[in-house]
Amino acid sequence: MTSSTIELSHADIASILERCSEVERHVSARNYPAWANCFTEDALFMFAHSPTVKGRAAIEEWGRNGPKVVRLTFSDIEIHRCSDDLAWLTSAYQLVFEGLAEPDVGKQLVLLKRQADGSWKTLAASVSSDLPPPPTN
Repeated sequence: MTSSTIELSHADIASILERCSEVERHVSARNYPAWANCFTEDALFMFAHSPTVKGRAAIEEWGRNGPKVVRLTFSDIEIHRCSDDLAWLTSAYQLVFEGLAEPDVGKQLVLLKRQADGSWKTLAASVSSDLPPPPTN
């Protein structure tokens, strides 16, 4: 297998960065239907200390019933091409939760798939906190 040296177009990079901004806005506004629409119908979502969530409808439900987010921000976003219709990205994140004094900080690995209309949606996302797991009682 040889490695491809073909990079994503500037338009693709801009589209993926805009998708990241949309996710920040939707999660921060608790607009879970819009957030879930950033995923493919068959997407996987793996959030720190949680079971894997499969499918857009289940991802939306997880958002509604999950931790109450005040603000989500991404930083250090790096985007890479896999193939003509697949890309992956890594980033750091900061999540401010309702009722918690300190934010959660961590990193994510996201696989994106180009849609028929040229937009990009998340096919799989794995979110890993840099904080220790919550204590068990």
